Amino acid sequence: MWNKVSIWLLVLLFAACTKKAEVELPVVLCAPMPEGRASAAACVLNGKAYVFGGRDQSGKAHNDLWEYNPETNIWTKVAVCPGKQRVRAVAIGYNNALYLGLGFTNTNLFKDSCYLRDWWRYSPQTNTWDSLAEYIQGTTVSPIPYVVGERLYTIYGSNGGFSRTMIYYTPSNNTWTKEEDSSLRAKSGLGGCGVQVQGRCFYGLGFNTSNLDQWYEVDLPTDKWTKRTFLSEKGRSLCACCGTDEYVYIFGGRCFRGELTGGEVFNEYYRYNVADDKWEFCGSMPCGRAENQIAFTLNGKAYFGLGEDSEGKIINQLYRIE
Repeated sequence: MWNKVSIWLLVLLFAACTKKAEVELPVVLCAPMPEGRASAAACVLNGKAYVFGGRDQSGKAHNDLWEYNPETNIWTKVAVCPGKQRVRAVAIGYNNALYLGLGFTNTNLFKDSCYLRDWWRYSPQTNTWDSLAEYIQGTTVSPIPYVVGERLYTIYGSNGGFSRTMIYYTPSNNTWTKEEDSSLRAKSGLGGCGVQVQGRCFYGLGFNTSNLDQWYEVDLPTDKWTKRTFLSEKGRSLCACCGTDEYVYIFGGRCFRGELTGGEVFNEYYRYNVADDKWEFCGSMPCGRAENQIAFTLNGKAYFGLGEDSEGKIINQLYRIE
């Protein structure tokens, strides 16, 4: 016999399952990457996207570099990094070169040696690699990259614990510099995300004993953090993130919970309106539930894809938001 409480719960469940997008965005399926990857790094340079490292369906990590050309909609494997295979690395496009490295080897996670400190410069024009100064500490897992002036920042990397590390690399003199920690920054966490929009830097989300919904704007040279509107949904980590001239997009990700209550991999994506300081729900991703994806922006348009689904199946699809 149904009672009022049961009926009300069903109504709430139905409403949650039929949540409508606040903004409808056309999504186009692009050419799939020939080899699907999860926990890869991505960046753009001179009108092309690059995907570095990541792991395949067997769990094997890679150190190869793939190029995606949006004009021809073609993927090309262009090089293999001289360093070790890795996941959750860093990739930055800067001054006609790619800066790649860090991450971890996906094996022996309790050994310091699995956290890779090597740093490389790759020139697409000459197909050459240069070994650069090593990272100065072991927080090499998923640091968020930003380019501010002549500094290549990597922030909030991890080596198994939570950190608020802020380190920047200066290409002109091949040096790394660490900023002192500050309690005024966003909470430390694992699997956070960040991006730049017209020179403005944003960081947030992540996991630190709980799922974080935090969202901040940060002026990196002055280490000034300004709280912006937090995501009004469940906190999450392991989202892909990119930015256009007006919006920040976050895709998928995970909500961690205990063994009794379970967790959740998300199939939804949101955008943050930079001018209005407002989040908007954009609907469900065509690939379904996914985490450890990549996202990047080319020619003013946001791309997302790859990663793995809630069952651990590796995804090779790539999508573009029109």
